[in-house]
Amino acid sequence: MAWTEEIPHLGALALTVLALSACSVAGPRESPLPKGGATMNEIYRGATMNAEREHRVREALPLRPPGELSPGPVKESALRQIEHRFPRMPNPDLVMVVFPHLARGKYPVPGYFTAFPMYEQVEYLLPGEGTARLEPAPSVQR
Repeated sequence: MAWTEEIPHLGALALTVLALSACSVAGPRESPLPKGGATMNEIYRGATMNAEREHRVREALPLRPPGELSPGPVKESALRQIEHRFPRMPNPDLVMVVFPHLARGKYPVPGYFTAFPMYEQVEYLLPGEGTARLEPAPSVQR
């Protein structure tokens, strides 16, 4: 056997040694956590005290009732201007009844109602169309 046939075996041996040495840890092993820090119990107590303090602050705030929804005077006027400048075409909701049935022939599905818009997209009226739609049609007099 010639020395040229042993080169592939030496290459594989060198790769194995290199891979195993890459997995080893050099130097002393130390904890990544800071030394002399707070214990877990102290951290927990501090977190619960912060939560209690935050709860007390929230209770002291004057909150509006949940049913009252007002975006504020600036936003309301901006919304009105946008709606006036870009009126939307009416898009009524259609209500569909789905009766109780079996899905895939064996899974019972209870009946329910669903609603979806008549048109796929939101359509906007052209300038002048909004006032024409709101006015009643002229009556023919004889």
